[in-house]
Amino acid sequence: MNVSTPAPRMPRFSIYTAVMGLLVMVAAAACAWLATPRLQAMSNAPSLDAVVPKAFGDWRVIADSTTQVDVSQGVETVQEQPYDQTVMRTYANSHGEQIMLALAWGERQRQDVKVHRPEVCYPAQGFAIRQIGSGHAIATDARPAPIPTTQILTEARGGGFEAVRYWIRIGNMYGGDGLQARWYILQEGFKGRIPDGVLVRVSQRLGKAEQAADSQALMESFLQEMVTAVPATSRGLLVR
Repeated sequence: MNVSTPAPRMPRFSIYTAVMGLLVMVAAAACAWLATPRLQAMSNAPSLDAVVPKAFGDWRVIADSTTQVDVSQGVETVQEQPYDQTVMRTYANSHGEQIMLALAWGERQRQDVKVHRPEVCYPAQGFAIRQIGSGHAIATDARPAPIPTTQILTEARGGGFEAVRYWIRIGNMYGGDGLQARWYILQEGFKGRIPDGVLVRVSQRLGKAEQAADSQALMESFLQEMVTAVPATSRGLLVR
């Protein structure tokens, strides 16, 4: 008489582990799907070179052989390039004062590829950071809320100083450090959006560090006039 041997049963803990593992994989896949941006914040953007006037108020673009600090310093490949458009100009007023303007806009800001901060670009190109301060907002009639800016005083390796004032906008966010930018980009990703980003930077070469305060006041006035001079339909490239 043959007695059949019952099939071994899978231990309960193994079934539980398998089910939980499956749920974790499904949840991870769902999160990855939700975190994958499917829309862009801005497409078919106008040309920065065209919308930012070459003359406004008492300021006019001039030919200048001075080499500005490169906004793309450290970018080695096309895939690492955060900018789709860049503009670098020098303006002068009737008093002979000059201000260098650098604009860099990127349509797609990502965790690993986003707008470069001047605090990184300047030291990489031979400048030492001597002073830095944030929270210096610029009020303009072209935008209800003031624009948060950062002020920097740098010293060139070969002598002389450069005062810098800038803002970075990623989507609708201003300021913040790298971690805050990453968190914002991640949140936008969950909403199905890839934010654009822009660096708006002005600077002025100085003979003495004591000239920095007057330089910052001049650059603030320049930025106020520039933003107002940009057509309202295209101003979203610079401010939101």
